[in-house]
Order: sequence, then structure tokens, then C-alpha cells
Amino acid sequence: MKTTIYLVRHGAVENPGEVIYGRMPGFPLSSEGREQAHRLGRRLSDKKISAIYASPLARTRETAGIISSFHKNIAIHFDERLLEVHSPGLEGKPFADIARDSWNFYKPRYVRQFGGERLIDIWMRMREFISESALKHRGQEIVVVSHGDPIMIVQAKHRGRRLVLGEIRGPEYVGTAQGIQLDFSEFGAVEVSKIDLQ
Repeated sequence: MKTTIYLVRHGAVENPGEVIYGRMPGFPLSSEGREQAHRLGRRLSDKKISAIYASPLARTRETAGIISSFHKNIAIHFDERLLEVHSPGLEGKPFADIARDSWNFYKPRYVRQFGGERLIDIWMRMREFISESALKHRGQEIVVVSHGDPIMIVQAKHRGRRLVLGEIRGPEYVGTAQGIQLDFSEFGAVEVSKIDLQ
């Protein structure tokens, strides 16, 4: 009995100031992001989705809402374990003002200084959610709407890779309104694949 989790990223965001928004309130989908979410929703419309979960931020809520419009009578559940990376020292700052070194806000000195999250912290909360959901929805298909880095961390760990920035922010980085598919066998083995949007 296979269990499938479609772990997807929100659509493109309205961000005219080109700032790092992280967990800041606001920042809904742009018109492009809404189109992307509709394409993703259509791609998943033939799946027998039994539940949709999402990070509680505006962009993930909106993406989940669009996906749910392709399915009847499916409630959206919000879970803080799916949130964007906590990086309070960077939120609200323009992309252009961030030094190259600061992009690795998982460095221990950054976490100590600004109180952010380590890669392992994100993995632990995502793993807890995924394990719990795979058990709760055994034999079913669900959609989970989250954010780029958390999705890439899940992918890296399930592919046996190290939790280092190079494994998270490489050329395979998940695009907006794209994601990965986690297939759990009845024996607990996990197969990871990219969701084909063609």
C-alpha cells in the first residue's frame, strides 16, 4: 500500500521592494504566482488527494487554496512545522544589501547572533511532520505546501546527502509552484522524485 506526499513550493511572490521576506506578514502571490499555482493545481487534479496541508504564511495559504479548488470537499490544514526558515536578522532587508557571506544564514555564528534556525532544526521539524502525515494518511495521497529551503532539506536527507548549503542551494533548487514527490512503501522505504509539470 503506497502513501504519496506531494511536497510543493508556493508560487512566485509579489515583492516590489525586492526584500528578503522570510516569515514577514503579507507578501501574497503575484499574478505570475497565481498562474503557476493554477498550473500546479491542474497537474495534480487527476490525483486522489485526501488532504492538503500548508505553512500558515500568505503565499502558501494562497497556493494551497488554488490547488484545493481543483478538488471537492478537501479542507486545508495549516501547520507551523512547514514554515519558511526563521532568519530574523535578514527579514526586510533588500536583496542587494546582503553580502554574499550572509546568504549562508545557517552558519553557527549567524544563528548565535540573530537567533535563526540551523539546517538540522529545519530537518527535525519537517521530518516530524512528514512521518506523522505518512502514518496518518497511510495508503493515501496528500499535498503539502511549504517553502524552498525546507523542501530541499527534505530532498537532501531522503537522498542520503549531507546537510550543507551546497546540497540545499544547488542547480536542482526547487522552483516556485514546483516540488518533489515522496512515495512511502508499506515497509517504510521512501522514493523521492521531481514532480513533472509537463
